[in-house]
Amino acid sequence: MPTLFQSCYQRALDHQGGEDALQAQLPKAKTARQLANVGDDRYLAEMAACIFRAGFVWRVVQNKWDGFEEVFNGFLPIWVASRSPEQLEEMASDTRIIRNLNKVKAVQDNALLVLDLQREYGSVGKFLGQWPQDDVIGLWQYLKKHGSRLGGNSGQYFLRFTNTTH
Repeated sequence: MPTLFQSCYQRALDHQGGEDALQAQLPKAKTARQLANVGDDRYLAEMAACIFRAGFVWRVVQNKWDGFEEVFNGFLPIWVASRSPEQLEEMASDTRIIRNLNKVKAVQDNALLVLDLQREYGSVGKFLGQWPQDDVIGLWQYLKKHGSRLGGNSGQYFLRFTNTTH
């Protein structure tokens, strides 16, 4: 008797027209070179988006995204990392973004993570590119331990959205 997965997989094969057609529908993992070509500001922006989408209708975050880019100065890691507590409070009260001080602070904490990865690996993309592809769980655990609010779904979404081509 087939497992539930096998039954679902067979239905997908039948619906898509076979293995090749099904595989063509799946996102592809970026190469180490593709990951390294992404700017660290974009990795920090995606971390922030994943953090702010948690607990919200994603469309709300998307509709305010231009404001996020402005308030966080294009997510330049050194700029975000160097904000004072008073500046963070001011950012968290800005109506152009979702006003949540804890999430704003998490973005700053993650800017510090980005700077650490820059020092050690050259960039976030180079760090991700060197991580063993067969150890995704280890990478999730790393993000959870060293990042802020990147455990659970936020870390998984961050990896999915930054490590695949569509």
